[in-house]
Amino acid sequence: MPKLFKILLLGLAAGILNAIPMVFLSADWQSVVATLLYWLGLSIVIAYARMPLESWATGMLIAVLTSLPMGILLHPGSVLGVLQVLGIALVLGGLLGYTAERLVAEQP
Repeated sequence: MPKLFKILLLGLAAGILNAIPMVFLSADWQSVVATLLYWLGLSIVIAYARMPLESWATGMLIAVLTSLPMGILLHPGSVLGVLQVLGIALVLGGLLGYTAERLVAEQP
């Protein structure tokens, strides 16, 4: 299976995990689709990023830095909403970085 396909599957899984609570909270469909596309694109960035950190820490850092603007757009005027988006990004970014390093790495 090609590496990019595996990375996109990991991003789709992270996007679905993030979108499930949004669907139950009756979020509009544009926010749900934006979240899915965000995690698809972010999975590629995290998988190919090379930083002097562990893979999980790289994923956490990139996810938190890129989710801050999205959190502000999704929850204007709500600090708790932004913190919720950052917390989810912290957890899913770390998991994405770890799994991308372990599962997507070239096998001998």
